[in-house]
Amino acid sequence: MTTEGLPLGLVAIKFWTRSKFRGCNALKMSVNPTRVPIEKKESFHWLQSLRQSTELFDDPERCVHIGDRESDIYELFCTAHELGTNFLLRTCVDRLAGDGGQTIASEMDEVRVKGLHRGEVRDPKGNVS
Repeated sequence: MTTEGLPLGLVAIKFWTRSKFRGCNALKMSVNPTRVPIEKKESFHWLQSLRQSTELFDDPERCVHIGDRESDIYELFCTAHELGTNFLLRTCVDRLAGDGGQTIASEMDEVRVKGLHRGEVRDPKGNVS
């Protein structure tokens, strides 16, 4: 989006659905997710979209990939760095930052806010919430 709020476009998107809905929580308890290759995880689609959109855009430094908490994976950070592109995502893990001496949250507490944008959220009846 431009600073005036004009949407510039969407480069890549992936639609998918889980093949199995039942027993997901039980499966999480029986499988160590750190032992499953990233290519076999649901979150792999974030890496696919990141690579696809960066290639199509042809200017990785100007590209910003936006993701929800599921995109908070180490492999995404590595891939974005490797491709020379940027990302904005909602984190779900307070990861170690920099040289490992502090976390992302503690680093963010130490820096000044560089900008703030407020948006209105409306319910189905059009009321601002």
